[in-house]
Amino acid sequence: MKYFLPIAATLLAASPAFAQATQAIAPENYVNICESAPYTEFDFWVGDWVAFDYETGVVQGVDRIEKVSGGCGLRQDWIQLTDRYRTPGAPNRYFGVSLSAPLSGPDGGWQQVWVNEGGGGAITLRGGLNEEGTMVIRTDERQAQDGRFFRQVWYWDPADDGTIHSWGEIEIRQPDDTEYSETIIPWNLTYMPRADSPNLVAAPREEG
Repeated sequence: MKYFLPIAATLLAASPAFAQATQAIAPENYVNICESAPYTEFDFWVGDWVAFDYETGVVQGVDRIEKVSGGCGLRQDWIQLTDRYRTPGAPNRYFGVSLSAPLSGPDGGWQQVWVNEGGGGAITLRGGLNEEGTMVIRTDERQAQDGRFFRQVWYWDPADDGTIHSWGEIEIRQPDDTEYSETIIPWNLTYMPRADSPNLVAAPREEG
């Protein structure tokens, strides 16, 4: 199955109809669809950022977001600058990578896949821009070992001053309930352009 797409692409490129169609498009008439919506809806996140705790202002990490695949997706590289989330005994602090892109199909929206060091598997979230211009993506609901159900919801809310308020929520409901009755906020950050924080210093590393 993994060889199907490359083989199909090779056969398509070799067909006379495909060759004729591609030759008929002059370079000056080529339009990259990834330079327009919905591919540009998350462009406000692109850049080099320093993330501060939203409440205390203490630096938490650095985040680089860049466009990939001709602008059709976004790659995130996060590095934690504190020992929060660090696996005990690990030689490095927490870091992770995500890929985000619009979904095809009539429903549209965005999908992000996040993978961090320390295992635990990939986290897949789907959603899109709400009416206020905030990017909101959610995981599917899962059941914990204690029987409760939960899902994660992640937010990116751009401000007029060029910063971004980004936070996560874990929504929890009891097995007999249909609505979420508890919310945990595992992270709550203010993104500022890294150029505005030239003297950035990581927090001292804790022993162990």
